[in-house]
Order: sequence, then structure tokens, then C-alpha cells
Amino acid sequence: MNHVTLATSSGLVWLTIASHFSAGLIALVAGTIALAVAKGGKLHKQSGIVFTFAMIAAGALAVTLAVIERKTSMIFGGSFVVYLIFTATTTVKPVSWNKRPVEIALMLFAFSFAAAEYYYGSIVWKLPGHVFNGVPAGMMFFLGTIGLLAAVGDLRVLREGSLCGVKRLARHLWRMCFGLFIATGSFFFGQAKFIPAPIRIGPALAALGVAPLVILLYWMWRVRLRRRLTGIVVGSSEPSGAAV
Repeated sequence: MNHVTLATSSGLVWLTIASHFSAGLIALVAGTIALAVAKGGKLHKQSGIVFTFAMIAAGALAVTLAVIERKTSMIFGGSFVVYLIFTATTTVKPVSWNKRPVEIALMLFAFSFAAAEYYYGSIVWKLPGHVFNGVPAGMMFFLGTIGLLAAVGDLRVLREGSLCGVKRLARHLWRMCFGLFIATGSFFFGQAKFIPAPIRIGPALAALGVAPLVILLYWMWRVRLRRRLTGIVVGSSEPSGAAV
């Protein structure tokens, strides 16, 4: 099937596209608020919950559209979004049921996603311009590397048990930030044509698209390297007095 859009679709397909687009916009707003306010505070938690549900909905709807369009790579991409946000959320708010089988399944998915991205990237690299459907091979290799790092992180959690302190915060922050990057990248790069021409400024859109990656690097430097938690309210599962 050809690429479906709001203009070329109707019925349930149109509703799916509209819902996907709406969920993505909600995720952009909620994610921006969550990044801007004090981490662990009330507004951060509330906006984080909205961001989580919106991103999972957007990812699930993206998978549905990928099935309709018969695009296997997009099925993996939408599923990876759901995976990232789910594992980021359960890092700070663990589920109550027996989660080890689920954690193993999620780890295997992350390894599979990485392998698929490397595979498709190697194929696209052989094409003229190293691009397929607007996606360069380099981006596929990049996403594959992120998937591999996520899978290795899952393996470490399975081996070491529940995380706490700096490791717990870092895992939550980087997965949330990268999930937001997927949303901003998809919108400001992939959907730029829908932005009104007077404000469609290339450098500004590029800056907005990669902003979550810059913020991700900042938080990894601050939390993982400097171990500076000033201004972050750590969850209640941390030792007493850990709110700083």
C-alpha cells in the first residue's frame, strides 16, 4: 500500500492517523514541560504521566499504520518507542507483578531491534545516496546502536537486580529523553512540510528536533559523571534523606 495521509485516507485509517498525530503533539508538549520543571516535583510527575501515555499511544498507532502500509522497519520503530517509554517508567515506578519474564522479553526485543536496524542500514547503505524513504543509513545505524545500548542495560539489570540512586535516575532520564527525541525528530524533520511556511525556518526546526539529545547529554554528564543531584527530588523508594 502507498503512503497514507490524512488527505488520502478515510474511515478508521483516517482516525488512526489523526489520533497518532494528536498523541504526538500531546507528547511534545508534556515532554517539554517535564524537561523544563524540577525533576521529581508534582508538575514533573503529572506531565511525565501524560507524556508516557501519549508516547505509548503514538508508538502503538505508528505500529498500526506500519502494518497498514506494510513497512516492517516502521513496525520495529513504533514498538521501540513503546519499549523505551515503558522501561523508563518502570525504572522509577516498578510494576507489582512478577516482572522478570517481561524484562527478559523486553531485552530480547531490544537486541532484535538493534539487529534489524543494522540489517536494514547495511542494505540502505548500498543504495544511491544511502537513503530509503527519506531515512539515511546513518540514522538506522544510530538507532541500532541505541537499541544495542538499551539491550545491554536491560541485561545488566537482569544480572544485578533493581537499580537505585544515580543508575536508576540515569536509566530513566536517558530513555525518556531519547523517546522525546524520536517525537521531536519525527515532527520537526519528518513533518516539516505541515508547519506554516512563515515559521518554517530550517535551522530553528533542526535545533528543536535535536534539542532532546542535547538535554540527554547534559543529564548524563550531570547525573552519571558528576553525580550532581541538586534540584532533583528522588522518588520515595530511595533511602531517606535522598531528596536534594
